[in-house]
Amino acid sequence: MSSFAVAVRVFDGEAPYLQSFIDHHRRIGVEAFYPVLAPGAAPLCREIFSRNGIVFHESDGQRIGSVQESIREDYVAVIDADEYLHPDLFSFLDEENIESLLMPWRLTASMNDDFFEAPQKRFFVFPQVKSIVKTTALKRLRLHASNTIGSGRCLGVAQGQQFPVQHYYLRGLDDLLLKEGGVVKRTLAQSSGRKPVKLNADAGAMDFPSRHARVAFLLNALNAMPVQLDPYRMSLDRTMLDHLRNDVEGDPEAAKQVLRDSVVKIQKVYRRSTIHREIKSTQQLLASDPCKVSYQKRVLKLLRQDFQFRRSWLGRFENARDSLMMHWT
Repeated sequence: MSSFAVAVRVFDGEAPYLQSFIDHHRRIGVEAFYPVLAPGAAPLCREIFSRNGIVFHESDGQRIGSVQESIREDYVAVIDADEYLHPDLFSFLDEENIESLLMPWRLTASMNDDFFEAPQKRFFVFPQVKSIVKTTALKRLRLHASNTIGSGRCLGVAQGQQFPVQHYYLRGLDDLLLKEGGVVKRTLAQSSGRKPVKLNADAGAMDFPSRHARVAFLLNALNAMPVQLDPYRMSLDRTMLDHLRNDVEGDPEAAKQVLRDSVVKIQKVYRRSTIHREIKSTQQLLASDPCKVSYQKRVLKLLRQDFQFRRSWLGRFENARDSLMMHWT
C-alpha cells in the first residue's frame, strides 16, 4: 500500500474551517500533513496543528517548495485548506501506479454563512487543475501542477476528472470577510486574491479585488446547476470564527454587507447568455479533450467583454429588457 501526504499553505483566516480539512483527509487515508506558515504568523492555525499532532513549517513568502525535501510519503498533493481530495483517489493510484495525475476543480460557493455545513449544494466542474505526484519522481513542488522527472505515466484532466478536487470556493460572507486582509494580519490574505481589477476609467468605472469577480462568476454559474447532496461532512469551528470576528474593526455585519454589495454589482455585469454559454463550452471541453484553463484569466476576460457590451447601445437595450422582465416576473 502506498502512503499519501498533503502540503498546504494556511493563514488564520482558515482557522474556523481547518479542523474539517484535517478530519476529511485523515478519513480518506492521508498520513502526513506539511503545512507552510509565514514566520511568526497564524497563531490559531499553530494551535490547531499542535492539537492534532501535526508539525508545521515556516517559510518567508510561504513557499510551498520549502517542504519538498521533508516529504517521505509515496505521493504528495499540494492543495489549499478549502480544497478536499476525492475519497477514491488513493485506491486508484495504488492500482494504476502512475507518476502524476491532474485533477479539475469541483467548485461550490455561497454568500450564506450556513452554507458550509449544509447537506446540499450546487457544483460546477472547471478545468483549473491540482496535481498529485509520486515523490520519487518529484522535480519541483508547485501550487497547481508539480513537475516530475520520472519516466512513469502522467495522466491528465481526462482521467483526473473521475477524482475532482472539491473546492469550497466561498464558505459564506464570513469567509470572504476573513480573506480581505483587514481582519487577519501578516498572512496570505494581504496579497492572495487582491489583484486589483479596474473596468474602464470614466465616471462609470468599477474597481474591486479580483476575488470578487471570481466569486461573482461562480455564483452566477451555480445558479444554473442542480442542487445535489454534498458527499463530504463539513464542520465549522464557531469558537475560532467568533475569535476572528471580534478582531474586526467596526461592525462585522456592516463590513459583510459592503462585500455582498460589491459581489452582487459584479454579478449584474455578467450576461445570462455568457454564463450559459460558458457552462456549455466547459462541459464540452471536459467531455472531449480537456486541458488546463486558468480560472481567473477566463473569468476576468468574460467580465471585461460583458462590461463593454453593457455600455454599448445594444447592451443598454438588453439591460432595459432584463429590468422589464424582472418587473413582470
